[in-house]
Amino acid sequence: MPERLTEARVKALAFEGKPAVVRDAKVTGLLVAVNKTSKSYKVQRDLWQGPRGRRVLVKTVRHTLGGTEEMTLDDARSRALAVLDQIKRGIDPNALPPDASGDAGAWTVRRMFEEYGADMRARDCVERSITDMMERLDRYLPKWGNLPITEVKRSAAREEHRRITANHGATTANKAMRDFRAAYNFALKVVDDPDALPGNPVAAVTFNKERASNRVIMPEDLADWWARVQALPNPLRRDMHKLGLLSGLRPGTLVGIRRDWVRLGDGAISIPRMKSGRSFDLPLSGHMVEVVGHAMAAGDVLFPGAPWLFPSRSSKTGEVIATQVWKEKALPSETGHILRHTYRTVAQRTGIDRVNARLLLDHTVPGIDGVYIHERALFDTLLAEQERMTAAILALLEPSTTTD
Repeated sequence: MPERLTEARVKALAFEGKPAVVRDAKVTGLLVAVNKTSKSYKVQRDLWQGPRGRRVLVKTVRHTLGGTEEMTLDDARSRALAVLDQIKRGIDPNALPPDASGDAGAWTVRRMFEEYGADMRARDCVERSITDMMERLDRYLPKWGNLPITEVKRSAAREEHRRITANHGATTANKAMRDFRAAYNFALKVVDDPDALPGNPVAAVTFNKERASNRVIMPEDLADWWARVQALPNPLRRDMHKLGLLSGLRPGTLVGIRRDWVRLGDGAISIPRMKSGRSFDLPLSGHMVEVVGHAMAAGDVLFPGAPWLFPSRSSKTGEVIATQVWKEKALPSETGHILRHTYRTVAQRTGIDRVNARLLLDHTVPGIDGVYIHERALFDTLLAEQERMTAAILALLEPSTTTD
């Protein structure tokens, strides 16, 4: 059975005639392997690969983090979380890296995407962007994976774009072709012999016209929206959607908030990495502090010891995980990114300074202001603006908030 490990417990573990493992109850998947001559921290987790909805179990991965004399238990837990997340995304931490000496002119499409993904990581791009790109390759361009990139012709690119449009929609087709275009441009940049690769075949594609995503929940509809959120049976999902509206956070960031990022006494959630690649201190108004505190109390009852603010249980494995789904059947098309648009719209109505509104949403500030303005130095100002934002939103929710 797993046990909550301590430094003293790890130090006391001894070899008793045969190899043994002791599993950590705090970080599921972390274990201490005790052998005759060594003790080491390891992680173990099933590796699933393939597109969403069609993932298959590849193998169970066991990966060594290091000896117990080389790293502390806290360091091992931090490292374990990162490696476990990597395995969860379908990446084998034990896999040998691609042969860097291979010339781009001989790459297959899959190899090209993998090399481009490695380049994105080197440029500190968000891992979710890389994962989504690889999943789109598997799902929408499966026949291209093993093709040499030199065999992808312009006519094939146009035909695949038309096929994906017909079967999966205009936006999806555009995304798949943009992925290929970006990866191929990377190959053109690094190929040893420029004459070995023809021009980018996606140049022949006429992209679909996409409708701008300007949807918001109209101010007069917010009270009804809030009432339907209040009626949700799961208290954690209620608080998740409320915080989504009150903060304007990107939904992927919202559902992944860890409890150790929360600093209620300081009125902040310190998120170490946003989509922008920066860290971000989200200012919490008084009402937001109440929502977060309520979510933590509910989590203590429903998922004791879970490290996330909005934990859930995997339908496949039964393990406790961060919530993955922000869509709600009772609120079709009214959760997720639309709340970010709504927040920004309310900020404009309320007269929040444009620069402050961008900083509250972790948007890049354009121009010279973006060079000289430092949001950490403006935290008190942004906290005051967040109070104004919450007051404006709550005013639109009357009379719903009187029974909150």
